[in-house]
Amino acid sequence: MNPSVATPLLPAHQTMLLAHRAMVRDLGRIARTAEQLATTPDTERAAALRAYVDKLFQVIEHHHEGEDDFLWPRLRELGADEAALDLMTEEHEMLAKLLHAWHVASTRLGTADDAAAELARLTQGVRDHLAEHAGDEERELLGRLAPALGEQIWKEHATHMRKTAPGWTVSFLPAWLLSVAGPGERHGVPAVIIARMFSARLKRTRRAAFGENYENH
Repeated sequence: MNPSVATPLLPAHQTMLLAHRAMVRDLGRIARTAEQLATTPDTERAAALRAYVDKLFQVIEHHHEGEDDFLWPRLRELGADEAALDLMTEEHEMLAKLLHAWHVASTRLGTADDAAAELARLTQGVRDHLAEHAGDEERELLGRLAPALGEQIWKEHATHMRKTAPGWTVSFLPAWLLSVAGPGERHGVPAVIIARMFSARLKRTRRAAFGENYENH
């Protein structure tokens, strides 16, 4: 089927794909910025990067918890493919360990001479593994898990994610998702008006954290 005329994904499904894209893009920026800080220390940039890593860690953790606590169990109830669900669970468990080590390393930025280099190394590993997992998950959602997925399940998942999200993400997530959405993908951005209202703030936050790497994807 020609992608240009393919049926759009349901909103919550598109939201998931946008989140994956935004995560991987930000991780690349973080890795490059940390590499620069390792050779050219900058106290203000280190503080801004540390704060941004904390935000991204919370977003990724909530994203995975939403699947582990709600989406995968619901799909199991509906008889979804067990092998696919086991794969998703195993990959999340592996990523959780990497993510927590990465987050801990970020808290040392600005206080330890080797912190930036360590963060750069760990970030690249997290990025590689998360990108691989996102690819696996996206294929499974359209493949082995697709028969158990429907509009109602996606709506329930979106509701669960909204109710369990940290309060501060109300102004962050919509703008964050919009920043990676193509023209045909904006139906996956919840609260588009809010997204546009806070896009300028997100840009300032990213520029403070990434410097020139904000423009380099």
